[in-house]
Amino acid sequence: MTPIAAAVVVGYGSVGRRHATVAASLAPTLAIVERQAEARNGAAADHPQAAVTADLESLDERGFPWRDTAAVIATWGPSHAEIFHALADRGVRRILCEKPMASSVGDAATMVDRARRDGIALGVHHYVRYAGLAPALATLAAEHELGQPVSLVVEGGAACLLTNGIHFVDFAIELFGAEPERVVSTASGDPINPRSPDLHLYGGTAIWSFADGREAVITFSNRSSVAPSARIYYRDAVVELDAMLEARVLRRDPAAVQRFPAVTRTGPASELRFQGTVPGVRGYLDGMRRAFEDVVDGDVLCPGEAGAAAVTACIGALVASRDGHAVTLPLDPSSKQGREPWPIS
Repeated sequence: MTPIAAAVVVGYGSVGRRHATVAASLAPTLAIVERQAEARNGAAADHPQAAVTADLESLDERGFPWRDTAAVIATWGPSHAEIFHALADRGVRRILCEKPMASSVGDAATMVDRARRDGIALGVHHYVRYAGLAPALATLAAEHELGQPVSLVVEGGAACLLTNGIHFVDFAIELFGAEPERVVSTASGDPINPRSPDLHLYGGTAIWSFADGREAVITFSNRSSVAPSARIYYRDAVVELDAMLEARVLRRDPAAVQRFPAVTRTGPASELRFQGTVPGVRGYLDGMRRAFEDVVDGDVLCPGEAGAAAVTACIGALVASRDGHAVTLPLDPSSKQGREPWPIS
């Protein structure tokens, strides 16, 4: 990793704490910015050598080496764009942003534009991408001759179409090698988000359509506490994923497929070909470390463009549900829908 003088983590919630642990192991100087006094006290206790402050201005007064700093934005979604620009104004050129990248399509586009203009290495922490799941599954599918994925279905309880769903939307984009073209949805938000009653938790079902008839379906119920699981369908096989990304590869009997080859002659995928951690898939903290190192080195696996595409797809689902019709993607960042902010995290 390219040497840096310092790291600053903005936000010290459950995810920010993990980012701070990673940053502390990779940078000689650590600063943590947290508005809430209780969380700030926790940060000071966890990282006694760090500069722990309530705002960026306090670090300005200390002469913080912004130009040689890598920053992590780990606050709630509606504050991401403002913090990104505040860091960029100070000369920070390595920024890792938690998902969702922004709370509007327009804000995400503005962040991408500024990153390009100012030479900022902007990464977005989509943990499934940094786990390396899509390329690892491609290798596994080739090994077992599964062919190409045709459908992704994610289901579970109150995991939120944005909070957790955005990771799977980004995964679908990587899995299919394209962005979605259209979305329909029944998404609705409830004020049950544990981060804040001002942030909604979105349940319901959304269907994103991709080229060649491929689809990604996410269905979460705010009336259930069951963890999400996923299935990836192939022509004659399915990969099942649990909440920890452990996998089972099930394939139809090849003899039955050969005897009745028409796709309409469906049969059970009962032949177990693989079970366990897919080779090449990283754990959560290892992926987080990779994301930080990528931003520092300027070779970003999940750049701002990918973060903006996922935000656009997810906000498109919210618009589709509210307006009662399918939405063509991507949304225009300068349109009324593109400029509209959403209470998402």
